[in-house]
Amino acid sequence: MAMEQDEHNPNATINFAAIYNLHDGDLTSLRNFSFPFNFSYSDYDLPLDSEDDMTKTRTFFAAKIVIGVALVGIMLVCGIGNFIFIAALARYKKLRNLTNLLIANLAISDFIVAIVCCPFEMDYYV
Repeated sequence: MAMEQDEHNPNATINFAAIYNLHDGDLTSLRNFSFPFNFSYSDYDLPLDSEDDMTKTRTFFAAKIVIGVALVGIMLVCGIGNFIFIAALARYKKLRNLTNLLIANLAISDFIVAIVCCPFEMDYYV
């Protein structure tokens, strides 16, 4: 009967309980029900000890050095450059216009990131 409804009215709902012979909320007949898809996680099952430890290679060591040097450079350039800009705005009243104050707001936040966040990033990555 459900199939007859679908042929005549494509928007009709199918009675799920009638198709799977469910009576009074009994879901035991669905225990052995399988979807038409083949879900398999065997592609993702990798033995934990099969791969070598990549943290002991020269490439990993070189990457740590490059990342460390880059972070130190970022900390120095951002820290010193933004500090000089903030100090210049604090010292010279002629520089205090609206544009420079907005840039100073960005410089303060960038200075705080360089001083507070970058050392923790260096600790994490290096």
